[in-house]
Amino acid sequence: MRTLAVVLGVLVLGALVVLAVAGVSAATAVLVTVAAILAMIVLGTKLGARHTPDRAPYRPEAEDQGPAGAAGR
Repeated sequence: MRTLAVVLGVLVLGALVVLAVAGVSAATAVLVTVAAILAMIVLGTKLGARHTPDRAPYRPEAEDQGPAGAAGR
């Protein structure tokens, strides 16, 4: 199944390249967009993305407290 997906992906990429060389501007736009998205994903992974070591993304005690007016319910 995975091999089929790779083969189909290569065929679609090849067809887009052929269309771009033939002058279809939409194919060129798709190729440039896909390349930019892949570059952002790869660079984000290599740079460590949004990882902050030794810190919680929020204050855990803030979740346990309700609104100020909700005390005693």
